Amino acid sequence: MDIPLKKYTGIILQVMLMYGFYWIGTWVQSILHLPLTGSIVGMLLLFIVIQLGWIRISWGDEGSSWLQSHLQLLFIPPTVGIINHFDFFTANTILLVLGLILSTLVTSLLSAKISEWLMAWKSSHQGKKEANPCQHSSSEWE
Repeated sequence: MDIPLKKYTGIILQVMLMYGFYWIGTWVQSILHLPLTGSIVGMLLLFIVIQLGWIRISWGDEGSSWLQSHLQLLFIPPTVGIINHFDFFTANTILLVLGLILSTLVTSLLSAKISEWLMAWKSSHQGKKEANPCQHSSSEWE
């Protein structure tokens, strides 16, 4: 039984790095009383650090791939919670289904309207760029 120790050590370190950003985000959120969860703040901090070039994306490839391949295990606690409160869901089935349908429709309509607005904005600005050629002549720079 040959265990690739170097590979698993790298995965563990990468997952610990991501967990560290989660922990830092939770700490920042509690200190600043932000309306976002600590995990979102940590993810934003990780994104900023990657964009600044302080951390390379490749430093988290194996760890994030491992987390994605085991993602179904992370959904077990919410599923158990739903089963524990099944009486609430059976008593409010109609309200929950109506809420899901309504929220899906609102999300779809907002996405469509925002897409239409962005496409109209893009086409109106593309036309302006093509209509305004460079006004400088080469004689101005001499």
